[in-house]
Amino acid sequence: MNPGTLPHAPRHHHHTHHTPPPPHIIMPMEIKARDLLASGWPEGPLLGAALRRARELDTAGLDRAHLLARLEQECPKQLPLIPPRASAAPLAEAIETETAEEAANVASARQRMDELLRAPVIQRGVLMPDACPSGNATATIPVGGAIAVENAIIPGAHSADICCSMFATLFADNHPHEELMNHLQKVTHFGAGGRPRGQQLTAPVLDEPVWDNPFLSGLRSRAQDFLGTQGDGNHFAFLGHIQFTETQHAALETAGHTALAAAITRHDGNFNVLVTHHGSRGLGADLYKRGQKAARAWCDKNTKDIPDAAAWLPAATPAGAAYWDALQYISRWTRANHTVLHDAFLNRIGQRPHAQIGNEHNFVWKRAATYLHGKGATPAWRDTQDRPLLGLIPLNMAREILLVLGADNTTYLSLCPHGAGRNLSRTAMLRPYKDADGVLDPARVKTALAPLTQGLDVRWFNGAPDLSESPLAYKDATKVKAQIARYGLATLVGEIQPRGCIMAGAPPEPHWQRARREKRAAHKAERQEENRETRQTLHKQT
Repeated sequence: MNPGTLPHAPRHHHHTHHTPPPPHIIMPMEIKARDLLASGWPEGPLLGAALRRARELDTAGLDRAHLLARLEQECPKQLPLIPPRASAAPLAEAIETETAEEAANVASARQRMDELLRAPVIQRGVLMPDACPSGNATATIPVGGAIAVENAIIPGAHSADICCSMFATLFADNHPHEELMNHLQKVTHFGAGGRPRGQQLTAPVLDEPVWDNPFLSGLRSRAQDFLGTQGDGNHFAFLGHIQFTETQHAALETAGHTALAAAITRHDGNFNVLVTHHGSRGLGADLYKRGQKAARAWCDKNTKDIPDAAAWLPAATPAGAAYWDALQYISRWTRANHTVLHDAFLNRIGQRPHAQIGNEHNFVWKRAATYLHGKGATPAWRDTQDRPLLGLIPLNMAREILLVLGADNTTYLSLCPHGAGRNLSRTAMLRPYKDADGVLDPARVKTALAPLTQGLDVRWFNGAPDLSESPLAYKDATKVKAQIARYGLATLVGEIQPRGCIMAGAPPEPHWQRARREKRAAHKAERQEENRETRQTLHKQT
């Protein structure tokens, strides 16, 4: 090598080298959702918004403590709790009173509605002609009450008897009514619980893929057990007869109900009619409990001072959407429950349906972003074909069932009543028919029922009559009928006249209750005997 020549520098690959930080310095990591959860932000929509803002602040070079403090100011961990309204939302009343009893009944229903209408998601409410209180708890919606709710569902406002509904089948008038009633008693099922094994019915609705819905999970066996049952209380299987007039026929034709109008033409407007009234039974009751629990949990986190009966689920939340889907299934199941009973009856008598009509009156209906809740209110708006909806309104077992066309009267939320309602609670109504020991006197019950049901085939599935479900228990049917017309709620287009009715009747006395009653009666007899002996002794001494 030439001593004046420098050696070539060694060749290097051109890599970028990062000088590692001193071991005592920790580089900040990108902020994660788990960091915010650990710092107190809740799961849900608030978390996503907070995370996006946190990452924006992170790029400004704030240290973690300052970042979280700033984030707390801009994206609070808890939104302000939603309070009740200071005053109730508007209430429209389609009801009149004549007696002190009627006035007290409406005043009580109005008080409950005033409490309910303070829930901030409720836009307005109505009371129908059949209004009556359904409980004393704060904000409990009355029977005959309905509310318009914005983007939310209130389980308490449809209550446990979800989708309580009416269903009618018109068929040929060529069987004696007693024979029809015998067949009807064979196919229907009243009372607590479901059908016994070996007597269960089936329908395609049981096999719908809905059981992964969190509100329906594990309830398929309940859906099976209760299919083909009607329960108790005011539920019934009613056999009647209808003769359409020319005016009624023309009204149906004009309204666009051409299939029913054509059936009327073919059969001279003359039909026997089976009408059933029931809800979704234990299946719906279980859904209600789950929905109420979820609504209460949401309100506990997001509201203050909202009573249980007014607790709601926002429709846009996953829980709200799932609950809505579950309600739609319950509607389909309940319609199937009516249908299997009607099919079984028609098969026994060798008939086919000439027309079928049905409607819910305990439910939630969606119209745009408004969720209409009815606790005993019949839809009376227009359907997707712009036809007035057909509705069935029962009055009592001894009176006609009304077939009506909805008037779409928006003043009253485009609803009409679901029945006759009560002026007194069951307990108060039965009080005059009990003996000194508070036990119903069978002789008084029989005497009271006889003139009310004369000429009708009235049967009680459990054997003993239930006076609290007789015509005596309900409002004056003529007044309710008149108020439907007076307030422009619906137009009458048919009357199904009664021939017979089956209801659950008084449930069998539980063994423990019977034992207690018998023990009380024995003690009373002993005291009477002791008093008699004492009187005899005193008489001898004198």
